[in-house]
This record gives sequence, C-alpha cells and structure tokens, in this order.
Amino acid sequence: MSPRPSNPLTREALLDAARLEFARSGLDHARVEDIARRAGVSKGAFYLHFDSKEDAFREILQRFLGVLEEQTTRRREAELAFEREVGRPGIGATLEQLMQHDCRLDTELLEVLWRNRVILAALDRATGQPYLQMVADFRRRMRQLVAGHIALNQGEGWLRGDVDPEVVGDVIVGAFESYGRRMVDLRAKPDLGAWSRAFLTLLYQGLFSPAAQRPPTGPPGASD
Repeated sequence: MSPRPSNPLTREALLDAARLEFARSGLDHARVEDIARRAGVSKGAFYLHFDSKEDAFREILQRFLGVLEEQTTRRREAELAFEREVGRPGIGATLEQLMQHDCRLDTELLEVLWRNRVILAALDRATGQPYLQMVADFRRRMRQLVAGHIALNQGEGWLRGDVDPEVVGDVIVGAFESYGRRMVDLRAKPDLGAWSRAFLTLLYQGLFSPAAQRPPTGPPGASD
C-alpha cells in the first residue's frame, strides 16, 4: 500500500504551529505533541508531513531565508529602475530623492522581519550546526551581493572609492541582523521607517562621493 498523501493545508497549519512553539520553547524543548495540538491534528498526522521537529524547523528556516533573499533581489531591481527613471545622485536625482526611495525599500524589508519575528525568536534559541550553517551561508551570500553592488557603484563614481566594499557589506548585513534581534524583544511595533532613515542617513553620509551630494546637473541618464 502506498503512503497516504499529505494534506497541504494541514502541513501549513503544522508549520504555523511549529513557528509559535519554537518561539515559545526553543527547538530543543518544543514537543511534537504540542505542535500537533496547536495545529488541531494528531501527533501521527505530524509525522505524515515531517520526519521530526528538526525537519519542520529546517523548512521554516529555509522558507524564511528564501523570502529575505527574494526581497533583497527585488530591492536591487527597484534601485536599477530608479536610476533609469530618475537618475543617480548628482545626475538627475537629489540625494533626498534617493533617500526617500531607499528608505521605502528598506522599510519593506524590515516589515518582513517584523512579520516573521517569531522565527527570529526561534532561531535565537536554536542550537545545532545545520541551522547555524544555513544562516552563515545566507549571511555570506548577502554580504557578497551587497559588496558587489557597492563596488559597481564605486566604479561608476558616485560612491567613495576609498571604502572597502566587503566592510560595507558587513555593516549593512549586520545592521539588519541587529534590527531583527531588537524586534524579538519588542511587544509594540516600532517606527520602522524611522529605523530605515536613521541607518541610511549614517550610511550615505559616509559613502557618497562629493559629486553625488551636489545638486542634480542633468536629466536622468545623463553622464559626466
């Protein structure tokens, strides 16, 4: 007899329940029976979908990191669209225009972190090399992505060339990690837009070249 197929709706209910249990008890102390009870199914139903609680946590973490990576990719696409349609700082666009645009994008990313703060809480309490390695691999990919964007913009002359792109990547990725940890301990939602603007203000004051901080001198797409 072939195995009974799993129900996608039940699987999602179990994952939702597991997120809450992992956040409440940590991975080590969360119990499968509590996850199943919270999802309104039997313990046996849990094992139709997952081999173990660790298996469920792995899927939760993979999904979460995937969402963050997709959001980061969309942010870069939006940056390129802004450059095409409005221009770069000092060439078609003001620094304040870019600030408002990037602040909105970063706030969207912070919204993703806020909506998933129970996962952040669970991850904060998780132990075990597989999960740490998943996060480390994700962190490395994000640092490389950011550093590549910084190096490209330095080559185009609107970011300072005397700053190591790898260091900037560490700073940006580390800032969002720190924001996520702060969210775990908050009951009320903070002003995420203010968080974004404060960070971008510090970042841009240190990164932008003098040419980028001058008033715009030409239309979008103009070159020096």
